[in-house]
Amino acid sequence: MSKAPTTSTKKDPYEVLGVKKNASSNEIKKAYYALAKKYHPDTNKDKHAREKFVQIQEAYEVLSDDEKRKQYDQFGHGFEAGGAAGGSGFHGSGFPGGFDPNDIFSQFFGGGFGGGFGGGFSGGFSGGGATEGDPFAKPSAGNTIQMPLTLTFMEAVKGTTKYVHVNRVINCNTCQGSGLKPGKSKNACRTCHGTGLQTIMMGGAFGMQTTCQACGGEGFSIPPGCGCSACNSMGKIKERKTVQVTVPPGVDQNSRIKVPGEGDAPLKGNGPNGDLFITLNIQPSKIFRRQNTDIFVDAKIPFYKAILGGRIRIPTVDGAVDLKVPPGSQPEDNIALRGHGIQHLRNTVRGDQIVTLKVEFPRSLRGRQKEIIEEYASLVDDDYKPKGQSVKKNNPSPNRSPPSSKMSPEDRSEENEKHDK
Repeated sequence: MSKAPTTSTKKDPYEVLGVKKNASSNEIKKAYYALAKKYHPDTNKDKHAREKFVQIQEAYEVLSDDEKRKQYDQFGHGFEAGGAAGGSGFHGSGFPGGFDPNDIFSQFFGGGFGGGFGGGFSGGFSGGGATEGDPFAKPSAGNTIQMPLTLTFMEAVKGTTKYVHVNRVINCNTCQGSGLKPGKSKNACRTCHGTGLQTIMMGGAFGMQTTCQACGGEGFSIPPGCGCSACNSMGKIKERKTVQVTVPPGVDQNSRIKVPGEGDAPLKGNGPNGDLFITLNIQPSKIFRRQNTDIFVDAKIPFYKAILGGRIRIPTVDGAVDLKVPPGSQPEDNIALRGHGIQHLRNTVRGDQIVTLKVEFPRSLRGRQKEIIEEYASLVDDDYKPKGQSVKKNNPSPNRSPPSSKMSPEDRSEENEKHDK
């Protein structure tokens, strides 16, 4: 069974009915009748027709009532369009006014009214209508308020306390939300006689039970001159309040924090305030990078320390610590510091800090520095050995002098015979 849209998902009633903001009452009524007939769930079998029909009903209930239209133009969807003071305005069927069109309109199309109106609602709404007279009506809560909040990287890691300024709807301090001057009282609505409901004829034999347009479904009205001037008889005003927000350690980008009861008060009735939701925006760190509860940081080390090993000083979210670099470390090697990361939101376990080694090499060498590197290179690579130390193959015998370039072949033969003897 389809459910009526909640306050947070309700559409603009002007958009639903397809009328302009300055549309007249006749234009609104004409658009409503046409759409209600088109999307009636007993004649339109589309699976979305029922939901569309609810939206049309709600839109008309707002725009057909001058007071509700004025409230919507000022506050938006801050009240239940089809409900009454102190009640949600929606019952089991998901339709406004406490009725199910499957019951009502089955009589339109299946054998007349049969007393459906006379007895079907007399018990549920007598003595107060669809408002304070319904003992099962659940007070509707006010709207939720959503606000962004920017934190630094360290504030998100460690947690903090922040203060935000919220513009919210509250009960009028002068009339305590009643909309009346002191000592005054409300009168029963003359249109619906306190039931909060009225029947709207759609032409011919078709009618629709809906919220009373005169009283907005409340079943009573404020007599002229009896309304509170501080809130224009609405019982609600706007207030700017500073709200404390406690940010736990470990929150991340787009995390939401709920502050109960710091949203709007309901525009109708005395239900509880809505909640305040804070959406967090975390500024990036110039030093650290984050992945879930792990922190990543780069550490620059000289090449000789990567070769020989040693210790370096690195930053963590808890302050600088010493880190042991093992001999033979390579560029981009990772070293984990267990438990130096970010705390989990649901417990006290912390992630790790991963240190990535960035090995640095000198751009130039001078004097003895260069000689040492050259000496090391000559030990491991023949290309760097001095020319005088290179190994020569097929050297002549050390006891035999090299032949003179001026000797003839015969002289060289004689010389060789002498050496052989």
